[in-house]
Amino acid sequence: MEPVLDWEARYLEPSVPWERGGLNPAFLAWRDWLSNHSGTAIVPGCGRSPELVALAGIGWQVTGVDLSPTAVGYQQERLAAAGCQGEVIASNLFEWQPGLPADLVYEQTCLCALNPDDWSAYESQLARWIRPGGTLLVLFLQTKDPDGPPFHCDIDDMRRLFASRRWDWGGAPLRSDHPMGVHELGFRLSRC
Repeated sequence: MEPVLDWEARYLEPSVPWERGGLNPAFLAWRDWLSNHSGTAIVPGCGRSPELVALAGIGWQVTGVDLSPTAVGYQQERLAAAGCQGEVIASNLFEWQPGLPADLVYEQTCLCALNPDDWSAYESQLARWIRPGGTLLVLFLQTKDPDGPPFHCDIDDMRRLFASRRWDWGGAPLRSDHPMGVHELGFRLSRC
């Protein structure tokens, strides 16, 4: 499984197209739920997203994972500046495993950055990372563009990928518009 882009080169740039400059609207909609729960949380492909620090700030024990050492350093500095505890690891997502399964994974458009040929392996990783009964907060990018990255995450395809043998799909999706002119559909899945 090879990275699609040179992620380190991307994060050496002052900004990248997928960064919002603030918390994702879906995260804001989930904040009450997140504030009423706690435990361990993993943010795969955390990049420079503010959600890692936001999760730590409301009491989650966070672990961010990213392929880019620059992104990892950025997140470590942000956690320290906010007075928050957390671990940020430079690793390939397909090789890294947590010491123990987490209570939560916050998957914010990491999936859409991966080649669709790798999606099944990534879903298996997520299933290993989350304890039974744990939660996957996931945002599926809706681009309608067959080329990527970012790749379109058709909801019917996502329901097959995150199948009911491992995942319980609960509730209606949240729509989160993205500054790139696309939108994400957010779901709260439970690990069976």
